[in-house]
Amino acid sequence: MGDTVRGRLTAHPSPTGPESGTRWDRECDVVGVGEAFARWDPGHGDPCGQPMLLTLSWHENAPGGVEATGVVATVEQLYYEASPAPGQSPRELRRSVDAADRFATDIVADDGAEFGAGGVYVVLDDLELTAPTPADAANARAAADRGRRTLTIVGPAPCFGPTVPAEGGRVRVDLDDPRLNISGVLADVGGVVAGTAGQVGRVESAGLFGIIVPVPIRPGDLPLDATAELLVVMVVDPGHEQAARLG
Repeated sequence: MGDTVRGRLTAHPSPTGPESGTRWDRECDVVGVGEAFARWDPGHGDPCGQPMLLTLSWHENAPGGVEATGVVATVEQLYYEASPAPGQSPRELRRSVDAADRFATDIVADDGAEFGAGGVYVVLDDLELTAPTPADAANARAAADRGRRTLTIVGPAPCFGPTVPAEGGRVRVDLDDPRLNISGVLADVGGVVAGTAGQVGRVESAGLFGIIVPVPIRPGDLPLDATAELLVVMVVDPGHEQAARLG
């Protein structure tokens, strides 16, 4: 307690949230919560009247955030029930502490139930907030859109075309190809998608534990072995995922 903390303040919809949104700046993607305000993802809809939780993160550095600085007044370590009863939400326990434990250990409640550490609840005094500019908010929306359209794909080299795609070049992939391992928001879309290749590398095992690492490879090269696997990070063209879904 008494330390000054800085970070990005974000509001998240939560049925058990203690506060509700009272005003919405659509241009800057900011929601008012009492006398404070925080970043709001417009994908969650109109925040006014929605119960919500505020989170402070010092790991986030994306554009469009609400910069927050405050003095820690109280700290509570949060714990959540590890194995709730069927159909029940996990119970929450709070313990007042002078300083948060970064690696808090699990605890056992009086009834024998186990609770796992799940963050901290902090009250800040002397809160200073800086809202993003409309340009910052627009950049954040664009970055979020690119993130939603980004796929990480691992599979045999021929799946990505007759030659190795260049970073920044065009690539076309059939997401229904069973040989591909795909991760990303659009991983389950299916169909043929086109987009821009980001990271491109040959996949190799490294170390005793079989860690998979992408090895740089020259664009345009014909794979020496058609079974060689590539890792390609691609950004699907805007709207192309809709066509793939319909097709």
